[in-house]
Amino acid sequence: MDEKPRLEVLTTPSSYDGVRLQVENVIVQNRDLFNFKMTEIPHMEIAVESLRKGNADLLAMSINQWKKLNHDGLQISAFLARREPTWVLVADDKPEYLPYGGAVVCEKELIKRQLLRMRSDLKVFTLAEFASSQSMDIDVSLLQTDEELELLESLRESGELDGYIISRGMFSQIKTRVRRHTLGMQREKPSQEFERSMFIPPPLEGFTVLVSRRGFPSAVISNINDTAAEVCYEIENSIYESLGDELKQISGIFVEQKKLSTILKQYVKLIDDSYALKIGENYLIPSGKKTRDSRTKWNPSRNLIQGPRICIYCEILSKNSDVSLEMVRIEPIADNRYERGKNVLIKDTKFIIDLMQQEHDELTRVVIGMPDDYALAKPGLMKL
Repeated sequence: MDEKPRLEVLTTPSSYDGVRLQVENVIVQNRDLFNFKMTEIPHMEIAVESLRKGNADLLAMSINQWKKLNHDGLQISAFLARREPTWVLVADDKPEYLPYGGAVVCEKELIKRQLLRMRSDLKVFTLAEFASSQSMDIDVSLLQTDEELELLESLRESGELDGYIISRGMFSQIKTRVRRHTLGMQREKPSQEFERSMFIPPPLEGFTVLVSRRGFPSAVISNINDTAAEVCYEIENSIYESLGDELKQISGIFVEQKKLSTILKQYVKLIDDSYALKIGENYLIPSGKKTRDSRTKWNPSRNLIQGPRICIYCEILSKNSDVSLEMVRIEPIADNRYERGKNVLIKDTKFIIDLMQQEHDELTRVVIGMPDDYALAKPGLMKL
């Protein structure tokens, strides 16, 4: 019987990003394939130095930690399955039912704007802004993450806050049982007038990588590598890095891989939420009668590209949350056809953002039938 490969994996104490827990689960699930030894190192800098010296094979970290590292002599050997990238609202009620003019703490500018688009009456602060507004005798910048969470929860329990928004990794560290509400992308019942708005998450959330020294035989751990997560990261990171610094903090970017049948079901539901596809059925759009026997059969074209699709979602919101630009592209994954779609999305996003910021000069030509103020000069549609 072949001996299982021995792998020593370094981890660091929880950084409130979900990496530590995910790596522990992956090790447990793959013990039949590898002889794992997991060692905890107190700091990431020490762990990286230990890896470089050859004291271990792999080091687990989030993609954001990887992007901040000096990559000399290091490589990414595997991507783990992507963790849920959406953030959560910790509150007694869903965002739709928060009190009118309620106070919410959120550190992410993007999610703050998304929340205000949904509920313009809410008052959304950073923790430092809220502490200043309440004349609290505390320096928020000196708080550790666990102390910050304890403070937020105590403010919510006392009624000073109606809720606060944090990442899922941070939520997993809350020691008491509290309610949380996902700020996600689901559109289950689009016909409902007050359905929750989409919250496209901040870019690069939820990616976990296993880093090794350069030259490590990555094929040894190919069973662990999640190809879909790797492709989605490459696309998402490329779009993120193409944006200017003024856009990176206010842009939601999310890339995922989906089966073609899943995409079709999703868009059929957007057309008619009373219509549901059964698994294996090749129906696309119901007829006007809306009976199950009158559906229009979908005959796939011979030129239809088979296989899964890459779905790219990008959103940029204005300063007042009253204007937003949302771009969606769905591209085949076969033969890297998504590369062209990604480049088109980047180009179109930059062009439209510039166009929406341009001021409009006064019109010299009179347009019959339009109101008098139609010809007046106007500022740009979107203010960042």
